[in-house]
Amino acid sequence: MRPALSAFDGQHFDVLIIGGGISGTPAAQHLSGAGYTVCLVEKNDFASGATSRSGRLLHCGLRYLAPSRSLWELLRPEVFAAAFGTAKRSMEARGQFVLSTPERVDRMETAIPIFKGAPYSGWQIDLGARLLQRFNKNNVPLDYRRLSPVEARSHPFAGKVRDSGKLSTVVMFRDYQFDWPERICIDAALDAQRLGAVIRNYTTATSIERLPAGGWKLDLVDTLAPTNRASVTGEILLNMTGTWIDQLNRQVSPPTEPQRKIVAVKGVHLLARLPTEYLGYGIAGMNREGEQIFCVPWARSDKHVIGVTETIYEGNLDDVRPEEGDVSFLLEEMTHFIPALKLKRADVHFAWAGARPITYDPNRPKGRRLPFSVLQDLTNDGLPGAFAITWATIMLHRSAGREVVRAIQDRLKPSREKREISYKARQFPENPISPALLDACPDIKIADLRFAAEHEQTETLVDLLFRRTGLGWRTSIDPPTLRRAAEAVADILRWDNARISEEVQSYLGYVRRYHLQG
Repeated sequence: MRPALSAFDGQHFDVLIIGGGISGTPAAQHLSGAGYTVCLVEKNDFASGATSRSGRLLHCGLRYLAPSRSLWELLRPEVFAAAFGTAKRSMEARGQFVLSTPERVDRMETAIPIFKGAPYSGWQIDLGARLLQRFNKNNVPLDYRRLSPVEARSHPFAGKVRDSGKLSTVVMFRDYQFDWPERICIDAALDAQRLGAVIRNYTTATSIERLPAGGWKLDLVDTLAPTNRASVTGEILLNMTGTWIDQLNRQVSPPTEPQRKIVAVKGVHLLARLPTEYLGYGIAGMNREGEQIFCVPWARSDKHVIGVTETIYEGNLDDVRPEEGDVSFLLEEMTHFIPALKLKRADVHFAWAGARPITYDPNRPKGRRLPFSVLQDLTNDGLPGAFAITWATIMLHRSAGREVVRAIQDRLKPSREKREISYKARQFPENPISPALLDACPDIKIADLRFAAEHEQTETLVDLLFRRTGLGWRTSIDPPTLRRAAEAVADILRWDNARISEEVQSYLGYVRRYHLQG
């Protein structure tokens, strides 16, 4: 259950963190392990923002070494440094995550067709793959190879690309897909809590104040019960709110004029059922606007993920959702890429959208794409002792957490002894006699729902079925089953019959609005 706000009212911490997504939770975990006292608050549920809206790719880093226009652009020192550094971090993160947390990833193979006249050729990609192998310290295979145009004809996707007569080669390599990102964040948050951190969701920072003698003060309110309030202080402030970074920086008192850090770019993904010949295969390339498009297997299912859109987003950051126009765009672009697919709206199971917090660059309308997970020291923005992470990715969340620790160690000594953090996936306790909620997903037991409700700061049915168990991502859930799920945890969460009905209707409204389902 969530700790009461009154339990830590008036406490002083080494580090205060606002934001419980893919930046905030690993920062809390690594800082707590390094011996810092930490308080993390999240205004909604953990990982309920852009973190839950990603394409889930754990990429080897090869595509970051590919120039978009000409090989000569990589010779610019700043471009090469960003591309090389990102590829290196990606390969290392891939190996480390696959070995330490194999339960949270699924293996997949990606094909990338290279056409005649592209800004790079097959042998140049070969060199990039060899370079990546030098960073493969964990020895997780890359399985890199190339197909000739003749060999590519037998590949379900590559053999059916538009303009196949202009095909030069097809690059093949092993990638991975995260099972579901919300669980990765919750695992990190709960490990931070085990290490002594105060972790609380549905808690809003209503006031952020720089103290005259240094340090920070937060006034907090329970998002679900606004009469419950508390105040805490800390030496360091981490603004880990993603697309809300600029908004939060402007809330600080006394006011200042921080520079813009974020451009929000809306990314939409679809989940579609393709003919059986495509099962297990994936492909990536460029759409007609010169931006990335891919179609890769959806883990442990008979569906594929299609993505992604790239639209500057200036709407309500708390209400980012897919529109039918986004769906049509992706279907049209994927069908243009692979004409044989002939995708229709009826093929789409559901959709999702997120606003990605890409690092702002006045010379790039859609932001600076490399590097990822940029740690920003906000001192020069009039916010001494404050940091933020822009363009955070799930792929690099652990290395970003370690970078946060290094930055803070230069400013502040930890007040506790170091402790060992754990990257192990948190598993629900075995309960062989507990029935499954759904016959189609026998691994999710009623006992798992109850455990999550009792131990993982669950407040709503959406929290429970999307972010604690991942069931909402795996299948459509009918109203009677939703009611059974709500009734299973009602005694723990103190839901009466009216609240149970409210939760069922709220869940159905959520999947209609944010997944175009139903």
